[in-house]
Amino acid sequence: MLKKLIAPVAIGGALLGSLAMGGVATAATPATPTSAHVREHRAHQWLRAYRKGLRAEGLAISASTIGITPQTLKADLKSGKSIAQVAAVNGSGAAAVESALTTAADNAVNQAETAGTLTAPQASKVEARLPTRIDKLVNHVF
Repeated sequence: MLKKLIAPVAIGGALLGSLAMGGVATAATPATPTSAHVREHRAHQWLRAYRKGLRAEGLAISASTIGITPQTLKADLKSGKSIAQVAAVNGSGAAAVESALTTAADNAVNQAETAGTLTAPQASKVEARLPTRIDKLVNHVF
């Protein structure tokens, strides 16, 4: 009877001991994120924090460029039109809206870079992507 009790206790102790040693070994070598990863994470945090405001500002800029109210533009977008289609109906061109949005986005990126939220390489990467992203936004049917 004593042998039946000692064997499981010894095996359990050995397993716990090996788990504890394994935990100590991994804890001694923590995986630290690289500085590039941290900067990219900060850029994503900034975008998440300001996404709603950026959308509202983009809507306001588009509406003022087209010559309508933001509420009218929002209603047209909800009805299945793109910003380019709304601009064409109201006598404005998609290129004018894209230009206004690109200018505003460049200013926002420059302010974020000046504030230290984005680094210079991140800002140039964002600015390089802006024209295609804004073109997709203006021509997208929501």
